[in-house]
Amino acid sequence: MKKKWVFVLTGCIVSIGLLTGMGYVGATDYFKDKYAPNTWVNGVYCTGRTPEEINQELLQGLEAPSVTVTDVDGKQYSFDLADAGLSYDYSASLNAYQKHQLNNGWTSMLWQRNQIATGEAAFNYDESRLYEWWQELPFVKAEETKPVLEMKLEDQGYVLYSTLENHLNVEQALTELVSAINERQTEFSLADSNCYFDYDMNSEQEKTYQTWLELKDLEECGLTYDMGAEKIVFDEALMSKLIAKDSKGNPLKNEKGSYYYDLEAADAFMEDLCEKYHTYGVERPFQTSRESGDVVMVKPGNFGTEIDVSAEKEFLREILSSPRLRKQKTNHVPTYLHETLVHGLDDTGGTYIEVDKLEQKIYYYQDGKLMVTSGVVTGNLRTRHDTYEGAFYIQAKYKNRVLRGPGYASFVRRWMPIYKAIGLHDANWRKESEFGGETYKRNGSHGCVNMPDETTDIIFDHAEIGTPVFIFQ
Repeated sequence: MKKKWVFVLTGCIVSIGLLTGMGYVGATDYFKDKYAPNTWVNGVYCTGRTPEEINQELLQGLEAPSVTVTDVDGKQYSFDLADAGLSYDYSASLNAYQKHQLNNGWTSMLWQRNQIATGEAAFNYDESRLYEWWQELPFVKAEETKPVLEMKLEDQGYVLYSTLENHLNVEQALTELVSAINERQTEFSLADSNCYFDYDMNSEQEKTYQTWLELKDLEECGLTYDMGAEKIVFDEALMSKLIAKDSKGNPLKNEKGSYYYDLEAADAFMEDLCEKYHTYGVERPFQTSRESGDVVMVKPGNFGTEIDVSAEKEFLREILSSPRLRKQKTNHVPTYLHETLVHGLDDTGGTYIEVDKLEQKIYYYQDGKLMVTSGVVTGNLRTRHDTYEGAFYIQAKYKNRVLRGPGYASFVRRWMPIYKAIGLHDANWRKESEFGGETYKRNGSHGCVNMPDETTDIIFDHAEIGTPVFIFQ
């Protein structure tokens, strides 16, 4: 009986061992291409599943990113990697871990939870599509243009145009872009890359550059003509016009091989400048104070501007002949043959006297403000002592004078001569009603402008010697 139980027990043990062995062999065969029990990857339960099945599940929801390239001007260009057929793949890391489990045996995983993270997925894309997009970018196409260095005469003087600087090494930049993409970067800045270089000048460009330097030296000048309201600065734009040139506008060299100034051009410039400011002996338009706002032409008189052209041409030639004089800061006031109180294109300024013979009125403006206006009496038309018309100025101011002429001697308190024996003065022998009417036609002055006492005093006290006086019909 005892032997029988021993036999049965032995049989059971042998059977269990055989079954266990068969189960182990079966499980081992089952897990040879699958994950072992208690395995999790990136939060996904993997037991009994192949790496390919897990790869497909992990790839769900992944989208191809865009990469943005920013050029040195801050402009941005984006490329969608989906257009290059980008695809992700976790297979390498998934297969490696499954093989690791297989080597260690699946039974070692029974009693522990195995959680792993695969890291970033490998990805692949068609670089030729990226290259095609890259080649069409504006800053890449710009590199197809041959770099130049040239000089041009512009309004502001001689200008050097160069495209030798800051060129993009297109191949290097593309290589760095690919590296950035492979490193999972979505932003690529050309300004932060080391992909720019400068071209060296060739012999012809070097010659152009040296010419430009010589001409820029001739353009350097510290002279300013002080014309009063206007300042004529001899800057690069002006000086470039004085450099000698051939019929095509190319700068000329002298017998010493140096560029030089065209002194005849300098003379012509000075003549034009002086003519621009010339008002002496010239009829000029004048805005009257009449209600109608008439503009009349005032005849020339002794008032106006005339610059000594010869002296100024000589001065400019002296400046141009000496680099030291030319480059030092000089504020030059021209020499005048006839000078006004106010310098500038408007040599009248805002202070002047206006005598309207037609309306028999006088106006005195100071700094643009009307100080006084009243009636006057001008020269007697009946006796042909008509008052001169023209642009004059107060030559002097006297008190208590006797004005003498053929058949008369008149005492005046205030006398302001403006031209020859003609001037402005009071006339206390006249009644108030005589000023501003038609008295001048039959009982006018001997040519002077007679004014009421109050008007005379205001003008005498405020108008300085040199104040312009415009008399017109």
